[in-house]
Amino acid sequence: MKTTTDRLLRVLIVEDSQDDTTLLLAELRRGGYEPVHAQVDTADALRSALERQSWDVVLSDHALPRFDSLAALRLLKTSELDIPFIIVSGTIGEERAVEAMKAGASDYVMKGKLARLVPAVARELAEAKQRAARSAAEQALREREQQTILELNAAYNVALEGWARALDLRDHETEGHCRRVADVAVRLAAQMGMSEADCVHVRRGALLHDIGKMGIPDRILLKPSALSPDEWEIMRRHPTYALELLGPIAYLGPAIDIPYCHHEKWDGTGYPRGLKGEQIPLAARVFAIADIWDAVRSDRPYRPAWSVERAREHVLSLAGSHLDPQVVSAFMKMSEMSEPVSPPSGSITAPGARQTGTTILVVDDLPANRDLLARWLVSEGYDVRTAESGESALAAVAQRHPDLILLDIGIPRPDGCTVCQRLKQSAATQHMPIILMTGEGRAAHEVRARDLRADGYFTKPFDLGVLSAHIHRVLEGRRTVAAERLDDPGQ
Repeated sequence: MKTTTDRLLRVLIVEDSQDDTTLLLAELRRGGYEPVHAQVDTADALRSALERQSWDVVLSDHALPRFDSLAALRLLKTSELDIPFIIVSGTIGEERAVEAMKAGASDYVMKGKLARLVPAVARELAEAKQRAARSAAEQALREREQQTILELNAAYNVALEGWARALDLRDHETEGHCRRVADVAVRLAAQMGMSEADCVHVRRGALLHDIGKMGIPDRILLKPSALSPDEWEIMRRHPTYALELLGPIAYLGPAIDIPYCHHEKWDGTGYPRGLKGEQIPLAARVFAIADIWDAVRSDRPYRPAWSVERAREHVLSLAGSHLDPQVVSAFMKMSEMSEPVSPPSGSITAPGARQTGTTILVVDDLPANRDLLARWLVSEGYDVRTAESGESALAAVAQRHPDLILLDIGIPRPDGCTVCQRLKQSAATQHMPIILMTGEGRAAHEVRARDLRADGYFTKPFDLGVLSAHIHRVLEGRRTVAAERLDDPGQ
């Protein structure tokens, strides 16, 4: 026996005749349904009805004065909504009916044989329910895969950060150096146009650039006076030690260029191999500038940190000898590193984590994904706020504008696409970077993301490192635009 919920049928009728609509509703009631309906007869009205609410079935006349069933079907397919589409017509010929079925129509019923309508509706509803169950299972699998990947990425990151901290602790003069230089290197790599996947390896290599020094004796590494020629010979082995240490680790293989080659020089006078010019891997050429920049911009027991102007002049002076001139040119176009600031109230922060002064809003209705993303971003130094629905996301933005939003498309109404659209249409928030995420993998979502001017689109499961590089790229782009506006107030 059907329950009240089973009898309720949300039916969208594409029809210009009120009399025919009345006949269709009467037939559905005779079949045991309680139809809740809307009648439309134009493309705009159909599009609006599909956006306004969800429907169980679409019943469409074939020939309308300004519309036909094939056009209605194309519009439905474009939306990628999985709704049974049944043509109910007194004029459609067999050839056109076959064409409609090939295009994706569920069935067609002649108006003179409405007894076929209810069985056709019941069959299509059952099949739609099965498709929805399969789709939900597939999406749940993708979400579980995403959680696993997030947890694995987080574990890898914790391990790399731990190694970097161990290196910093061994040399108290450079505490925090690995983390700082990794941030600058990733920004510069993005400025150079390196792919986000390559930026992941730049970050890992930068964090571990001095891992080879674990093989250098303390009497040499921590010697307070100048090294002897023999001691320098030992010190210069640390890139080779890095290669030997990291080489067997497949996960870190693509990141070896920096630990192995970061002491090579553009003019060929570096070590361990004396590589020259573009023989030096690009990642190492990028890192060399970041390394020098952090060294001169940090306090040392024997001197205070240099000013920005003096540091920039120093980097410029090394172009063509120590450093790649093109990479130096790209570095000079970057905005100055932001100074750390206190996190805003209501944000999540990690004790002892360095702060970027950048706030990211994470919007995802699945607590596991939301919490994992938040913890990871906190470990990256961001101030993080979270939301679980479209309404709470919009409220969080209204309370305090974040610097960037990670927005899941499948959140409860309004969904992520609608939230993105509203923010991009508002003068107050139209420049706010929004990166969309989805576990559904539907092509229409990616097209919609471009149409909405989203600043990124990721299909789950995605790699945290690639997302991190994209966030760096987007934020650097915003900093550059902001700097240009300050330079030219008339813009």
